[in-house]
Amino acid sequence: MIGLDVPRLGVAILIFLINLPFGYYRVRFRKFSRPWGRTIYLPILLNVLTRRFILHWDWTAIPYLFTGAILGHLLGGFWGRKREGRSPS
Repeated sequence: MIGLDVPRLGVAILIFLINLPFGYYRVRFRKFSRPWGRTIYLPILLNVLTRRFILHWDWTAIPYLFTGAILGHLLGGFWGRKREGRSPS
């Protein structure tokens, strides 16, 4: 049976909540433009810095945090497109 790592799951939820507004804000920009890229790479940078230098976790935490970041961006983008009345492109 797979064990549940509660601290990493909690940080993944926090990463998810941080990425929601970035995903929401990302839909305002043209794809692959500089501001669009910043809304993607800024939270990734924060994620890596937090994992490596603040929490001192190794690479085994990456699946938890990566999943939280991707889900936050996807749901934030979906929410942003829905609020602005845009179709997915």
